[in-house]
Amino acid sequence: MSTKLHLRSSQQITINPVIHSFIGFLPLSRVEFVEKIQNEVESNPMLEIENPSISTERDDSDIDSLKKKLGRNENFSSLYPYKEEGFLNKNDEKIDKNRAIELFTVSPVTLTDHLMEQALSQFDEKEMEIASHIIYNLNNDGYIDIEIESIASFLKTTPEEIERIRGIIQGFDPPGIASRNLRECLLAQVPLTEDQKKLRELIDLHLEDLSKSKFHDIMKSMNVSKEELNELIAHLKHLDPKPGANFETEEVDYADVDLMLIKEGGEYKVRYIDEGVPRMILSSYYEEMLKKTPDKKTSSYLKDRFRNAHLFIEGMDLRKTMIVKIAELLVKIQKDFLDFGEKWKKPLTMKEIAKELNYNESTISRAVNNKFIATDKGLMSLKSFFSYGIKGEFGFKHSVETILDKIKKIIEEEPRNNPLSDQEIAEKLTSLGIKISRRTIRNYRDEMSIPSSSKRKEQYTLK
Repeated sequence: MSTKLHLRSSQQITINPVIHSFIGFLPLSRVEFVEKIQNEVESNPMLEIENPSISTERDDSDIDSLKKKLGRNENFSSLYPYKEEGFLNKNDEKIDKNRAIELFTVSPVTLTDHLMEQALSQFDEKEMEIASHIIYNLNNDGYIDIEIESIASFLKTTPEEIERIRGIIQGFDPPGIASRNLRECLLAQVPLTEDQKKLRELIDLHLEDLSKSKFHDIMKSMNVSKEELNELIAHLKHLDPKPGANFETEEVDYADVDLMLIKEGGEYKVRYIDEGVPRMILSSYYEEMLKKTPDKKTSSYLKDRFRNAHLFIEGMDLRKTMIVKIAELLVKIQKDFLDFGEKWKKPLTMKEIAKELNYNESTISRAVNNKFIATDKGLMSLKSFFSYGIKGEFGFKHSVETILDKIKKIIEEEPRNNPLSDQEIAEKLTSLGIKISRRTIRNYRDEMSIPSSSKRKEQYTLK
């Protein structure tokens, strides 16, 4: 009998245990994060919550300022300036954090995750870039929050190609996702079959009449009886007007606020709000037991709990560090927006922030999800600092907010006896170096509740 030596090579990804702990913390809202801490304390005897009576330096003026901003009287026992802990150095152990975060997540499935998983099985690499830009720009109800031309300009492709990809996404689960308006959302949920023809007609042509209870007008236009209309309305009620609402919301309370923005000498400083987040320490009692116990089983158990407790605390610090780093970069880039308002918001994408911080786009998306900052203008989500733009002449990008402001100004200055059509407004913008379609002008008008040229003429005549 002979013994043979077989060599076999294999590849596997080794993930720093600290990063593994951090993965579960990153996408959590502040409330979920605190709940996670409390659950861990209950399950791990090596962890204890530090006595809150222990004094630590704090800036009481910051605390009073935050109280005023939030309009509440909570006891702010610990608001501490953020200090760099070095967890996100780009060369620390050469860990591929992006890959780690993609491989592991213990948080509830978000709308973004749910759609991206479907997209990965549907699109090739080039199509995925378009799909991700669509998916990352859906609001909590599942509607697209950005103009098609903006994505096309940013990705240097055609609006038609963006629409093709969006049309496919609308058929994902939940159906109707990535729609621009209610009509489009409901139509995406009704199949193009003969037996659904009347329901599609009701949605396509008579949603406004339904909202005004103009049932007789609808029956006459569609040539249906009262019973038939009632049946169509019953079917309509089974459709979902907000297909993304079951995944996540952005209802903000004090407990959800992670950060505070302080302005000193014309410059902004980001502060992490530690108040309300338990401070974790290792149990001295169980540490002593670990040193003295002769029982191997007990020792093994305590060593395992001790290691997990260390990882948990370091993961907490890593979450805090990353949220603050992202916020500081967003505030630095969007200083004009904070100082002067929406129309000064620079075009900024998650992809650009990810590149700057050496992470990928989905990591940034998870990190800013459900994260809020208290400012002198009230509570703001970190997502609100992002804005797509449309390329103009000389490669300069115009933010959507700037374009809306220009459209509004053009309409305010138009001749009252001959209001400008959407095409004429588009031509005026082109002369300013901003090239967008007539359809986009119409969508922007609707967003600002500005009527069409014919209706504006009627209003001018009445006045």
